[in-house]
Amino acid sequence: MSGLKINTAWTTNVVSIADFKAFARIDSSDSTENSLIESLIFVAQDLAEQFTNRSITYQVLQLFLDKLPFYNDIPLQEGIYTGVDLEYNSNFIVLPKPNLISVDHVKYYADDNTATTFSADNYYVDTTSEQGRVVLRSGKSWPTVSELRDANAYEIQYKAGYGTNNGDTAANVPRNITNAIKMLALHLYENRDLVTSMSVNTIPNTAGTLLQQYKVQRLNNILGG
Repeated sequence: MSGLKINTAWTTNVVSIADFKAFARIDSSDSTENSLIESLIFVAQDLAEQFTNRSITYQVLQLFLDKLPFYNDIPLQEGIYTGVDLEYNSNFIVLPKPNLISVDHVKYYADDNTATTFSADNYYVDTTSEQGRVVLRSGKSWPTVSELRDANAYEIQYKAGYGTNNGDTAANVPRNITNAIKMLALHLYENRDLVTSMSVNTIPNTAGTLLQQYKVQRLNNILGG
């Protein structure tokens, strides 16, 4: 099993109140609903993150894994097995919710809950792939099963979002994602009732179309991906 935990939640909105007002044709001098508009922009960006499975603006995440399923030291009983294909000797861990900015640390936990930092000399960080990875260097190996506790044995903490840091993350978000967030926020602004299966004004298809190309599919991905 794997679990993803938010260590530091995102706080930077891609769309400013002024940008939204211009998009929605609201008088820029009217500040009576600024708090409402800001909250709706936040909700719209959160919906976009959920739809795309991406980190849109800067945040710090922690991936916890019980075990790495690709071990050479797991004894197999005699006989013929039929089941899913496993990529033995896999030397990488896929990190969910791209884009990956950097990895803070990789830790593993002994059965007595003692944490040990896995030396960064043992791996390199792949920020080029669509989903970032922690990749073992040649000749290195993960800690063996017998050394680790049964639950949440591995912890990888990393920074994610568009851009390279918290200061430039919003400016590097693709324009289609930004426009989709504006559309979603405007939809929420104009339709303040609960949406049901009988509602005419559901989430607009245009926003979904803009976000679809950035959606991260999680079918049969390895580990945290």
